[in-house]
Amino acid sequence: MTVHDAKTDLLGDELSADEQELLDLYQRLRALAEQDDLAPCVTANVKQAMVMLWNACNDLGIATEEPGCD
Repeated sequence: MTVHDAKTDLLGDELSADEQELLDLYQRLRALAEQDDLAPCVTANVKQAMVMLWNACNDLGIATEEPGCD
């Protein structure tokens, strides 16, 4: 995962509490999506939620990698 720094955005500005929460949620969903013991419908929905949070994190410059889900 390319997260510039867990405490700053790409410009070096400190993350607000809301930005940190978004990043934490994205990272938790990313880890959940990598599990292989989830039902297919759960995996699909977790990945969809992860992509939505990635959009917000990417727009804020706190996560720049592609989410990597199909």
